[in-house]
Amino acid sequence: MNFFYKHLLSISVVLFTVLFFLAFLYIDLTGVMFLATKEGLNVILGLFKRAWFLLIPDLLLIPLMIYLLVLYIKSEKSFKKWIIIPSVILFELLYTFVVSMYFMAPGFSFYPCDYNSIVLSYNNVSQVSVTYKNQRYSSTYYDNGFDKVSIMFLGNSMVSSDVFEFIGEENLELSERNLLVMDYPYFSSNPGRLTEKTIYDLVDLHMDMLLNEYGYSFKDIRVIGYSIGTGVACYCAEKYDVSELVLFAPYYKFQDAMNRVTPVFYGPLELCVRFKFESYKRAPNIKCMTTIIYSDSDKVITESSTQALISCFNNKEVVKYHDYTHTMVFRNDNTINYLLH
Repeated sequence: MNFFYKHLLSISVVLFTVLFFLAFLYIDLTGVMFLATKEGLNVILGLFKRAWFLLIPDLLLIPLMIYLLVLYIKSEKSFKKWIIIPSVILFELLYTFVVSMYFMAPGFSFYPCDYNSIVLSYNNVSQVSVTYKNQRYSSTYYDNGFDKVSIMFLGNSMVSSDVFEFIGEENLELSERNLLVMDYPYFSSNPGRLTEKTIYDLVDLHMDMLLNEYGYSFKDIRVIGYSIGTGVACYCAEKYDVSELVLFAPYYKFQDAMNRVTPVFYGPLELCVRFKFESYKRAPNIKCMTTIIYSDSDKVITESSTQALISCFNNKEVVKYHDYTHTMVFRNDNTINYLLH
């Protein structure tokens, strides 16, 4: 018992660090499970194939924690211990809020899906692919021989088959334009690393496919984005002189969407936002007619964020829904017209 009281401070710091690490490991493992699958039922190899990088903070934390503990235990004089104790706690707190936020929070706001609905049996719907860094990336394309086409960029946790399942084969048969829906890296069965640059590079490859392989002209192409995909759509419409741009539930910048999930990305912590998608910077350079569709009841992309973006466009039309949730902004009957007519 005397030993316990004599070394109470040391025991407390050791226990705090061990418990902290176990909690941190648990959070990261939960993050791997959450990001790797839609339902969390994938096999263990599939989990780490999709999201192993989330465990990097833990691998870095182990030697640093051991070093700090050894340094603490070797400090015989009490005043040194009182210097090291807050240092250990401060380091662990900073590590949690900075490193963990950088690795994990962007994923919770923009996490991949690896499932496919069975829609390729629809008439004139097929998978197409582009090659990027020696890897093939697939998307879904509806081609009924029309002269015009829409290219769509998806929201969080969506794959291209979701869109065609929502449209339905009957609506496809009544369409007046073709439709290409691009899947992101790590989404559906696609390989690669989910980064903003990779997404933009894939946009360029898909636009090249429409222009040079399928023979469309810029005036034949309508660009559509939903939620997170609105930032991607703005990139496309700024770079290419397309006929029109349609944005469902757009944001001023992606940081706004992330703060709805994890409200910490302000001030210096803005540096942790790995996906910028700064639509407000691109909007003034977009020449085509832009239709912005949003809801005053959207809890994911707030009305204030959308309105801030609206003010940045020069040539625009605004459609405002009332009492629609974030999902309903896209999943309603009017959407079919923007996609296929």
